[in-house]
Amino acid sequence: MKPTISLERLWTACVAGQRDFSNLDLTTTDLKAWNLAKVNFSGANFSHANLADANLQRSTLRAAQLQGANLTRADLRGADLRDANLHNADLTQVRLERALYNHRTNFPPGFCPLQAGLWPIQPGALLAMKDLRDLDLSHADLSGADLSGALLVNSTLVATSLHQANLLNALLSCSNLSQANLHRATLMLADLSGANLRYTDLRKANLIGANLQGCDLTGATLQGAFYSDSTRLPRDFQALEPLYRLAPGATLSGVDLSGARLTGLDLRGAQLVGANLMHTDLWGTCLAQANLTGANLLGANLLGADLEGANLDRTNLRQAIIDPLTATAATTAIHRWPA
Repeated sequence: MKPTISLERLWTACVAGQRDFSNLDLTTTDLKAWNLAKVNFSGANFSHANLADANLQRSTLRAAQLQGANLTRADLRGADLRDANLHNADLTQVRLERALYNHRTNFPPGFCPLQAGLWPIQPGALLAMKDLRDLDLSHADLSGADLSGALLVNSTLVATSLHQANLLNALLSCSNLSQANLHRATLMLADLSGANLRYTDLRKANLIGANLQGCDLTGATLQGAFYSDSTRLPRDFQALEPLYRLAPGATLSGVDLSGARLTGLDLRGAQLVGANLMHTDLWGTCLAQANLTGANLLGANLLGADLEGANLDRTNLRQAIIDPLTATAATTAIHRWPA
């Protein structure tokens, strides 16, 4: 049974600056026009409560019960509604821009969260360029999400799944990513300066041009991650596992770079014998004089790539996006593997 609190005590606590009222029973409570911004109401029960005209900006309402509540003209911009139940709530003229939800958030029938300006926190979410700074997204599943250019400064992402997420140009300085899953994530040109990356999974992550200065990488797993000369690593960083430096003349034979974004790199003369480059984005990349013997470039994007003098003997280029004129500039014929 959830604890209860009188309106007088609730008001006194709010005025005194208390911000944690999680799991309270506020059923049928009249909170019309109350200022409850940035308050933690996780797990609270607001069933049939009157929250009309209330200010709930950036409040935490995770797993809160709001069924049948009156939220007319309430301001919930930036509120966290993940796992919340708003079934049959009155959302007339409610402000919900930038509020967070997931697939377990229960909205009234016919309500479209995207049209109301809410942001999904779930696998494959489209959150490019969104302002998510200072948020607690711990344990969220954002695998495969598009967070390119997103503002995540000072955000808490403890044990968050960002597997194969796109964090190109994302701003993650001073964020807490401890124990997060960044396996195969694209962190190209991302700013991770001062971030907490303790025990983070960065296996096969794309760190090209990323700023990791001042990061705490204690216990982090970096096996198979790749970087470039423009990557800024922490001072005195010593890799305990094999990392791959993508640079002219690099030895990358047999390396798995499948699905990676390697646009605009200079890999001239690189040894890529037998490398796995399936569905890799190599747009505008210089592969002149590179040895791609037996490499697998199935479905790779080679538009604008420089293949002058490259060795493409037994290279699999099926379904690759390639300029035929560029391909013919290679020193050897292109051999396609059997279908």
